[in-house]
Amino acid sequence: MSDAKVREELERELKAAEADLEEVEEMRGAVLGQTGVHIGASELQKYYARFDNDQKRLTERIAEIRKQLAALDGNSVA
Repeated sequence: MSDAKVREELERELKAAEADLEEVEEMRGAVLGQTGVHIGASELQKYYARFDNDQKRLTERIAEIRKQLAALDGNSVA
């Protein structure tokens, strides 16, 4: 696969991961930021864990994609 096609695919993955991360952050705010809605402590912990795991996974994926894109930039210059 050519560098241009690899770059295009990585950029597509990056946009998707960034959109997913934004969605996780919005959901976190919507679910955990509500006032007047009772959520049991164990259920609340599940939500926190899920949002934290999703956020960590997506942040790591975004960093990895950016690293791969930077490597492609380095290969293009050489």
